[in-house]
Amino acid sequence: MRVTSDFECGNGKSIRRVAPGHWSLEEVGEKAPYCKYFCVKVEAGDDGGPVRLDIYPDPDLGEEGRVGMLAHYPAPLWFCEGDYDHWVRLTHRWPGVERYGPECVSTRVVVPPSGALTVASNVVLPYTRLVAWAARMAERGAAVDSLGKSHEGRDIPRLHLPATGRGKPIKALLLSGQHPSEHCGPLAVCGIAEFLLSAHPEARAIRERCDAWLVPMINPDGNVHGRNGWTLEGVNQCTDFAGVCDGAAPKAVEDRLLWDWLSEELRPDLSLHFHGYLGTHNFADPPCDGCYVFERPERLYSSPERLEQYRAIRDALYWDTPGLSARSRPGTLSPDMLEWGLAARFGTLVPFYEINHAFHGVQAARRKGADVFRALMRALP
Repeated sequence: MRVTSDFECGNGKSIRRVAPGHWSLEEVGEKAPYCKYFCVKVEAGDDGGPVRLDIYPDPDLGEEGRVGMLAHYPAPLWFCEGDYDHWVRLTHRWPGVERYGPECVSTRVVVPPSGALTVASNVVLPYTRLVAWAARMAERGAAVDSLGKSHEGRDIPRLHLPATGRGKPIKALLLSGQHPSEHCGPLAVCGIAEFLLSAHPEARAIRERCDAWLVPMINPDGNVHGRNGWTLEGVNQCTDFAGVCDGAAPKAVEDRLLWDWLSEELRPDLSLHFHGYLGTHNFADPPCDGCYVFERPERLYSSPERLEQYRAIRDALYWDTPGLSARSRPGTLSPDMLEWGLAARFGTLVPFYEINHAFHGVQAARRKGADVFRALMRALP
């Protein structure tokens, strides 16, 4: 029996065998609250059997890291048996195995003889699988290329689904993956693409008036290396856009590529951005999703018509999605975020949605992406 994290999207260090069938590890965080993700493989010998895992906070982050990790729990842990398209909550297979203590999170799994399980804090979508998925979407009619190269030289997949109607289309950006451990975000954008390429009547109607551009994973290096929230350059992409309207450049190479394309070429009418988070602590109602909005949108949208459209999509988030089901109120978009720059510079409508990993497997995340996008498109003229 062995436990490892040396694979794509793996996260875990100081892995050691405490006793037969009992292992401990520390998650690898960046800075609280980006310190809750872990992903390990449990590989059995010839006999297989039960395995206990104790997951501790990253000690390099001190007390802030301990609180930052454990505050995300209780939350269901997930596993898969080789097929990353199908993740299952541990408690669906083994009821009552999870324990949430003041020092660590513990769980138990049973590994079949000569078998292996991947156990993680949430469902996982590796970069290589996203690239393969994009190739399949190209076979179904999507135009697929690269936004450019990441810090380590990986292509950043970009998909284009042109509008099929004759009128002036809504140019829509569908974006995710800034925080690499928030895998439900890329899955949501993948779900939008699959929905739009389907024969669903509403999908066909949306395609007639929407020119859709999709960037499902803007931080591929972070994904591959199993990072929690930052790039390999140590940048939190969510707050990397301060001053872009005044000529300042983002720090991360991926963000510079994104902003240059958006500001010089696309200038989207709509930008739907997906993030994710974890946990049920102090949250209200399942699925405990969240959303972010402008506190004073009238300061950013000078056109009365555009301001009214923003209020319409904001209220669609409130009433047509579960975006308030976590805290019963939205978060606030700030001047250092991409959304602020797009709204201030181009009047872009910028819904920002957070999916709670605790309640979303692969298909639920895909459908959540399509459902949120459909709700927003229904709110636009």
